[in-house]
Amino acid sequence: MSLFLTIAVVLGLTALFAFLNERFLGLQQTIGLMVIAVVFTVALAILDATGVSGFLAREQAFVSSLALDETLLNGVLCFMLFAGSINVKARVLGEEKWVILTLAVAATLIAAMLIGVAMWAVLAAIGVGLGLIYALVFGALISPTDPIAALAILGKVGLPPRLEAIINGESLFNDGVGVGVFTICVTIALGVEQPTAMGAVIMFLREVVGGIALGFAAAAVMHAMLVRTEDDGTLVLVSVSVVALAYGIAERIEVSGPIAMVVTGLVIGNYTMPRLERREILPFKTFWRAIDGILNSMLFVIIGLHLAVMPVLDPLVPIGACGIVVCLAARWLSVYLSLRMLTVFGILKAHTIGLTNLLTWGGLRGGLAIAMALSLPDGPDKNLIMQMTYGVVAFSIIVQGLTVGRFFKADTLRHLLGRA
Repeated sequence: MSLFLTIAVVLGLTALFAFLNERFLGLQQTIGLMVIAVVFTVALAILDATGVSGFLAREQAFVSSLALDETLLNGVLCFMLFAGSINVKARVLGEEKWVILTLAVAATLIAAMLIGVAMWAVLAAIGVGLGLIYALVFGALISPTDPIAALAILGKVGLPPRLEAIINGESLFNDGVGVGVFTICVTIALGVEQPTAMGAVIMFLREVVGGIALGFAAAAVMHAMLVRTEDDGTLVLVSVSVVALAYGIAERIEVSGPIAMVVTGLVIGNYTMPRLERREILPFKTFWRAIDGILNSMLFVIIGLHLAVMPVLDPLVPIGACGIVVCLAARWLSVYLSLRMLTVFGILKAHTIGLTNLLTWGGLRGGLAIAMALSLPDGPDKNLIMQMTYGVVAFSIIVQGLTVGRFFKADTLRHLLGRA
């Protein structure tokens, strides 16, 4: 199947599923899209099992051809991160900077370590073999949160601005931290470098600091060009090209592309856009809002379709259940410890348990985790990690996403944070 036809099929399915969700289900769009995609895949599997059709094999071949790991990690992720960050107010992020940075860095690192060690021990206890380093790889890829659906749902019940800033800010930066830790663990697992503590620290700092520096450099180039043009098409073309080139450079020099894109988006959104004429800002923002919506919708459909190619291992239910429970427990503990540290030092005044519960149940996992799992070299370890990853992602998007708005009402949310 040609590249054009592949994109056309994904767009067509996304549009069809979006229509069905709006017309019949009424779920938040990203959750509805994934639910319908999963039901679609299960229906094909049932028909295939009864000998009615052979469409499941075609779907498996189609999904495999999408190469989500390459498409997301080395492609559309840069546009999604830039589009998501240009609308984030730096002033609000600055007010919550210590909370956001602590959650994005400390909580992500703690969760990755806890998940890795716990899954290694739990799987060994039920007779499933997984090396400690690959368990840590799983911990690294599943720790970053993707709160797109949760924010949309909580927004309907009146999510306070401070909470929205914390959830949004954490997700923007912990993607880069998670990818950095994942890269380090995979490098060690493949034997590319010796597993020394100093080497791991240097690799992590290179990813993070290098990504920040590249983001500012890309923003400086984009700013210099945007403020000197008045044509709508040129504004869009410049932004798209700089984002793509900067992300490509990040891969080339081995620094964090996600962090670079977030920094670029924050600078452009908060420093450059206010300096553009109003007639220039509107089409610019409209374009990137449309890109963000289309790519996110397509991504959740692709996640649902990937059920067709997920390996089925024995014992299926215990492995999936263990992954879900361990990830939720590690997320809760890592967030609680991070928030507790902030309250002890007087940086944050909050209802620690309530805020931890919200950030745990509202901390959804998304396509980035699946893409990183798919990027691993083939083998039994990859199959096990893929199964656990898909189980956690599906549970978080469908179960947590559908219930988070019911568990946390507007009155409760308003009382979670106080002023330090």
